Amino acid sequence: MLWITFKLYDNILILMPKTIEKKIWPDQFDNDQQESVDFRLADFDLEKGDVIRFREWDPRAESYTGREFSRTVGAVSKHNSPTRYWSVDELEKHGIYIIEWDQE
Repeated sequence: MLWITFKLYDNILILMPKTIEKKIWPDQFDNDQQESVDFRLADFDLEKGDVIRFREWDPRAESYTGREFSRTVGAVSKHNSPTRYWSVDELEKHGIYIIEWDQE
């Protein structure tokens, strides 16, 4: 899910960075808040300045836990290198993002 915000200044419509919502598993939640980079399947549009809102997802309960945090994208690059998290088909179709966070 993503939100795109527009603001009007002196009759000029300005596109603001979008907010993208992503699930994060409980075993990654606490550690990932401290990391300076993240790897994500590139199945969504992403640009520098966008905000990713991570919502903790419990796969056993199949529901959100209520914990969340947000990070601002400082830089992003796209690669098609294989990993243990995504199938070759997914990587060939989308690639992966290597996301560097802004220092907040």
